Amino acid sequence: MKSYKEYVREFYKVYYKDGDDAHLIDHADAVCDLSLKINSNCDEKLIILASYMHDMFNATNRSLHNELAYEYVLKRDDRFLKELSDKELLMVAHATLEHRAKFKGKFYSKLSEIISAADRGLPDLNIIVIRSMKFNNANAQDVYTHIKEKYSSSGYAKYPKIYKDIFKKELQQFKKDADTLSVKDIETIWQHRSC
Repeated sequence: MKSYKEYVREFYKVYYKDGDDAHLIDHADAVCDLSLKINSNCDEKLIILASYMHDMFNATNRSLHNELAYEYVLKRDDRFLKELSDKELLMVAHATLEHRAKFKGKFYSKLSEIISAADRGLPDLNIIVIRSMKFNNANAQDVYTHIKEKYSSSGYAKYPKIYKDIFKKELQQFKKDADTLSVKDIETIWQHRSC
């Protein structure tokens, strides 16, 4: 018998089929797995839903995908959302809205913080370089600029408290590595990727 996670994944995977290589269903899988791993007190059902919904409109409109997901959740038009209480629905809606690295407000709930933290992924520069290369059509110069702007010590990426608590040492090293990363380093990581 399928698990709740498998049913949810199957239902929402259609939204990821036209995504760029960095935002396919495997990204939602990774967000879900990491969210469940770092969860301390949120309902797993809500974590699973928010994980699979957070980037569901990324292929439709990259810059507004979080707002589109928020609006979708509030409409309560699918079978999973119809099962939620009003409070749970708002928690999932806000988690989809607040997951982006540019989000600067206060999280609506712990669920938003967990999804945002998991969307950052593990603080591993090799993983970030490979995802960024997939997103940027293997353009090492664009990836270099992106990583410096987003992940360096002065980058705009915001990390939720839960993320900073769990990955404190790793995040410090990650930022140092991003500070010293070169285009040649990016090309080498890309050439030696396993998949």
